[in-house]
Amino acid sequence: MFKFCPYWPFQRNSESCVKDASRVIRSCSSFVPVPDARLAMIALLLSLTVGWVGSQSQLLIFNPQLFQWMEQKYGLAARERVERLEQIVETHLQDPEKEKIRVVNRFFNKVRYDEDDVLWDQKDYWATPFEVLGLNAADCEDYALSKYFTLVSMGVAEEKLRVTYVKAVELNQAHMVLAYYERPESEPLILDNLTGRIRKASERTDLVPVYSFNGADLWLAVNRVQGKKVGTSDRIKRWQAFQKKLAKQMGVEP
Repeated sequence: MFKFCPYWPFQRNSESCVKDASRVIRSCSSFVPVPDARLAMIALLLSLTVGWVGSQSQLLIFNPQLFQWMEQKYGLAARERVERLEQIVETHLQDPEKEKIRVVNRFFNKVRYDEDDVLWDQKDYWATPFEVLGLNAADCEDYALSKYFTLVSMGVAEEKLRVTYVKAVELNQAHMVLAYYERPESEPLILDNLTGRIRKASERTDLVPVYSFNGADLWLAVNRVQGKKVGTSDRIKRWQAFQKKLAKQMGVEP
């Protein structure tokens, strides 16, 4: 049975984040299940990464090779879903950013939810937007990543977006959402597959942030609204592998 750890989240001043993360790892082993302990360890390790140059996020490129691959691997209906995504990107390219996030959030939230071990026979698999639309199914990280890359492709600056690992308190498990910052000092809006409503982070008391990242940087959570920049996303091997896989599916060099 899950017991909530009293040291979670790291809601102190930013200078003590790393110390708090270390204390969580030492003190919470009897409180948190294995996935949450792993997230705490990841957050601590990420806090030690500095000085790397971040990479730009891969844009979604819609071309005949992609459409052919989608139809051959997943069928005609899957290809049509990707064509619909292309239409959304092109149609809303000049829209205000808040309209873009609304449209993209609604589009991907229509995809059904299922666990990675059911969809991919793996415990933790990061599916690309095209794999998501191929199966028309996704795990929580797949929703967040798909929304992220789609919005970047629609012209939303990647520094305004952060893929964010959180603790979903009511579900008693790790979860992933996408945070949108209109300005660096703004309170972020949260795009979440658990709800169709896009709400401010302070209103999502059911979520406890752990760390976040985008195509350039990493942040360790200070509280639900703020985070301390601690390094670059190039240190996340899975992020690098994901971008290479995405580029390969589109037939372009990463």
